[in-house]
Amino acid sequence: MIKHLFKDTLIYGAGRILTYGVSLLLVPLYTHIFAPADYGIIDILTLLISLVNLTIALEISQALFRFLPDLSSHEEQVSYSSTALWFTMTVYGLFVVATWMLADKVSQRVLNSDHQQTTVQIAALATWSGGVFLLVQNKLRAQLQPTAYTISNVLYTLSYLALAVLFVGLLSLGIKGVFLGQLIASLLACGLALYFSRSDFRPVFNWRHLKEMLRFSVPLVPSSVAVFIYLYIDRLLINELMSLSDMGVFSIGYRIATVVNLLMFGFQGALTPLIYNYYAQPGAPSDLARIFRYFAAAALVLSLALSLFARELLTIFTTPAYYDAAWVIPLLTPAVIFSNMYIFAPGLTIAKKTGRFAVINVAGAALNTALNLALIPLLGIQGAALATLISAATIFAVHMLTSQRFYFVPHSWGRLGVATVLVTVIGLVGLNLLPGLAFKVLLLALAAVALIRLQLVSVSEIQRMLDFTRQFANRRHGLISIL
Repeated sequence: MIKHLFKDTLIYGAGRILTYGVSLLLVPLYTHIFAPADYGIIDILTLLISLVNLTIALEISQALFRFLPDLSSHEEQVSYSSTALWFTMTVYGLFVVATWMLADKVSQRVLNSDHQQTTVQIAALATWSGGVFLLVQNKLRAQLQPTAYTISNVLYTLSYLALAVLFVGLLSLGIKGVFLGQLIASLLACGLALYFSRSDFRPVFNWRHLKEMLRFSVPLVPSSVAVFIYLYIDRLLINELMSLSDMGVFSIGYRIATVVNLLMFGFQGALTPLIYNYYAQPGAPSDLARIFRYFAAAALVLSLALSLFARELLTIFTTPAYYDAAWVIPLLTPAVIFSNMYIFAPGLTIAKKTGRFAVINVAGAALNTALNLALIPLLGIQGAALATLISAATIFAVHMLTSQRFYFVPHSWGRLGVATVLVTVIGLVGLNLLPGLAFKVLLLALAAVALIRLQLVSVSEIQRMLDFTRQFANRRHGLISIL
């Protein structure tokens, strides 16, 4: 499983690096054109799109992702996939109709503006195309097609970059241009993903299969909403308790912190489908423990790097109006990591205990809301970041403890704990001393050496990964050759 994982991680990760690289290129464009309050409006609409994606289709894409690996015949795969696709297109279509009818009210009550009705309508269409794209992408991942997944994702990324420059930078369409670019880019990418899946979708709809998938996925809806709340309640409450400008600054800090998703998405894209395909094999738990150890080493180093160089990154990518985001990046970076690490606790989903999954996430949402309400009045945007970190770490711990009861994985918690404490201490030293670039690089190197000495990852393991990467890049079926 490890070799298969590493190959797929390279493919998913390569696409994600390009995707996030483009995302970073858009930061200076947006921060130079939009004031923090305008960026706050963009972020609110983006959050609303995320919430709709988690609810309107009842998480059927997650059910399709879970069921496909267990289906033995192609006809069954076609029936499940097609049923999920037509259901998704229908419910998103109803959402678009309702949003267009209520665009005035959404603009006034949510965005506090009388002039964003067209933006709301365009964002609704972008939500429809993005939701269908998400379903097809999940199907590609479930069927272990990382190259097709990545190519379609790269098309979306490059299209969106070009369209954002055109609509926002050259044509000065403002906030409307952001979502118009998303709409057209997702339509193009979705068309390509459907082409890759052309043999798996037909004019077929099976009520029995729909009910089976919804029985699995409906309990995930409150769970997903809860995840949304504990991920995004900080920004919503900053908007309520502080201002749209503060929310814009916090959002930029969050955007920089999500650089760690480059690492996470490579693992996330590859690991989950492999777990569903191989979890019953005798060596799978040990392989998963080793994978988690590798991930933890990389995550700690990357988290430390972002924390130490936060101010330099903001100087490069933003304007002085956003520099206060440097105070939240060291807290948000580990929060982003923890909030996505549930993939290393697969016991509940393997056992199809989605109800318990939901209970944990709802509790996490309540915890994060309470912490934000308590800490934002005291510490401002730093309080929001601290609340997000505490709740994300707590929810991951509960997920892991519960998962171990259903699918035990022999993790090296002693080494992992010592490594986390050590890197945290190094980070605190760097943040409090405010050293120059050379000393920051030295601290980062010290952390990397310490992780090797703790045997979180060994030199020989790093060498094997580098050798595999070189071999993979030279194969004709590798992503580099394709691109």
